[in-house]
Amino acid sequence: MKPYLQAATVADALSLGPHWVYNQDKLARVYSEGITEFTAPQSSYHPNRSAGQLTHLGDQMVLLSQSIESRNGFDEAGWRQDWLAGMANYDGYMDGATKETISNKGLQPSGSNDLAGASRLASIMDLDISDEQKTAAARTQAMLTHGDVGVADAAEFFVHATLAIEKGQSFKDAFLAASEIGNYQKLLTKTHVNTAISQGADMLAVAANFGLTCHLPEAFPLTIYLALRPGATFSSAMDENGRAGGDTSARAMLLALLFVARDGAVGSALAADLAPQKAFITAGQATPSTPAQARLSAGSNPVTIPGSSGNLAGVLEIPEGNILGYAIFAHCFTCGKDFLPGPRISKGLAQKGIAILRIDFSGLGKSAGKFEGSSFLTNVDDLSAAANWLRTNHQAPQLLVGHSLGGAAVLAASGQIEEIKAVATIGAPADPGHVTHLFEDHLDTIQNEGTAEVKLAGRSFTIGKRFLDDLDNHHQKEELFKLSGIETLIMHSPDDTTVPLENAGNIYSALHHPKSFISLTGADHLLTEEKDSNYVIDLIQVWASRILSA
Repeated sequence: MKPYLQAATVADALSLGPHWVYNQDKLARVYSEGITEFTAPQSSYHPNRSAGQLTHLGDQMVLLSQSIESRNGFDEAGWRQDWLAGMANYDGYMDGATKETISNKGLQPSGSNDLAGASRLASIMDLDISDEQKTAAARTQAMLTHGDVGVADAAEFFVHATLAIEKGQSFKDAFLAASEIGNYQKLLTKTHVNTAISQGADMLAVAANFGLTCHLPEAFPLTIYLALRPGATFSSAMDENGRAGGDTSARAMLLALLFVARDGAVGSALAADLAPQKAFITAGQATPSTPAQARLSAGSNPVTIPGSSGNLAGVLEIPEGNILGYAIFAHCFTCGKDFLPGPRISKGLAQKGIAILRIDFSGLGKSAGKFEGSSFLTNVDDLSAAANWLRTNHQAPQLLVGHSLGGAAVLAASGQIEEIKAVATIGAPADPGHVTHLFEDHLDTIQNEGTAEVKLAGRSFTIGKRFLDDLDNHHQKEELFKLSGIETLIMHSPDDTTVPLENAGNIYSALHHPKSFISLTGADHLLTEEKDSNYVIDLIQVWASRILSA
């Protein structure tokens, strides 16, 4: 493997563990000694990947390198053909840009502005061609899947910066020079570079402030900032990038280019431990497995789902006839999947054509894990795991339904599941921390001793300090404000004495349109009256059917 490709491959494999984990406290717990070796995925997005393998971004980088090798150079038409053939039966995560490009048969890219499209270019940097040819190839390979011209601009920027570093310029000087000389049509390179240069020393805070997603306005300046860290090396940059969280992979693969340009071959000590990579072009494609839905019958189907804390127990309700769409139901605090109103609502929606999966959150019911090690954020992770399981085995969910704290969880999870079109909440708190009033007499004990035994609804539970810490580090109102393009139905009873009605108003105010509120007058918090559950079922079905069938 040539130096740029080898380093970028190692970088992606190092990023697999923390990839798409947005909770920096969780990453600090998992990687208390730093990220120095390959680890298994800590999120639910890569369930069939293990330590030393690549993310879907690294896999596409390998695909590009194989296309270049098989065609003795970069060829635009050949890259399109090889990409389509290689991704036809790909067994890893499929992001939105990939799925949209496949649906367009490679003739039209997605509108994505993710840095991911620019990050595949390591093997182009290894080619013995002119600088102008490298720049053109970098832009072209990106625009196969990412139609936002800013992504091609980013690819060009990193070619210019890498070449400048090869010639002896410092990272800072190379970034400033690259921001001036490129043919940038959209990306504000000078602004982003100067912003990155001006940031302070608190890496985690700076990263969180920039934003941790793969979108260019967040990922591009954060990549520059991480490279400019005082005394940065390939190893330290991989560690800090991983602990920053979010879309670690795209940033890591581009950071690798910079350190190879400055230091020569990097990551060699880890390269031998890489798991064998997929031979997309030379190997025959795997025969697709029989879809899981063909093996399930209408009605209640118990299922087991891989989660970050062990297996999650679930029940998938399959409709009798045509399936309008797939959904996930999230239960209330300490309730479990089999506690009313979960089964009533799930079965009722299935009778109306919506396949719906309900799970026990980690540490509850039949799911693995200890309740004392769970938190609101592990609930969100569990919902992402459930979505990934549906995506892999059936169809990605487009609807989330949550009751009480489960309502807060589905709102938080909706921004992490790209296919979600609609979210319905029932008696949800505006702030997940609302549940702490149920055990407020024990808060000091939990903070000082790490755990406390509490009685909730006549049952004993051990609440751990992680629950409180994760609440402190989660800002629900900000998460709600960031949501866009997702239709929301907020249902709440003015007679709810557990979660007062004002919570519904606060949620409604924080969300952008399209949003709706419906009063569940006369209902209690748990919808113990069957007529109240039936009313909720009817409301969701009428509201969601238009969205799911669009």
